[in-house]
Amino acid sequence: MLRIERYKNTRHWALYDGHELVVVTVYRRGAREVQRRLAAQPRATAEAAAAAGGRRCVVFPGAQAAAPGRSRAAEDCLARTVVL
Repeated sequence: MLRIERYKNTRHWALYDGHELVVVTVYRRGAREVQRRLAAQPRATAEAAAAAGGRRCVVFPGAQAAAPGRSRAAEDCLARTVVL
């Protein structure tokens, strides 16, 4: 079950699948969009992707690139990006 709630004690929003953190977004609208897109995909596809390569970063078409001073974590994420 996908659910959206505040991420820790920040202004950000988190999308969880059960107890597993899926994504953290700045806006609740962004979390809702990711939730909508994930819910539209077959569950077996997500499980197969997780078994094949572990965690992956996902960038949806139309997403804006991060700022030039992005963090090392963001750089690592972009190196493993899957575009839907």
